[in-house]
Amino acid sequence: MKPPQTIDCHAAATRLYEYLDGELTAEVEAAVRAHLADCAVCFKLCEFEEAYLAFLRARTQAKAAPEHLRRRVFERVLYDKDRTESE
Repeated sequence: MKPPQTIDCHAAATRLYEYLDGELTAEVEAAVRAHLADCAVCFKLCEFEEAYLAFLRARTQAKAAPEHLRRRVFERVLYDKDRTESE
């Protein structure tokens, strides 16, 4: 297996979201990983972006409506449907 290609800070930062999302080819991922292992500044940036993405995921999780509300909505939809069909 050949050693990963070397990349600079700009290239690593440009590919950071793709890296965190697992969207890079194995070769480019290895290059970014190697750069992050050697560059404290980029490693800190990666940690920040990873925390930011986790924060966004946590804030955008869909929460189910309470059972009583779902039942009321469902009953209303059925009521409106029945009323429309009988007219």
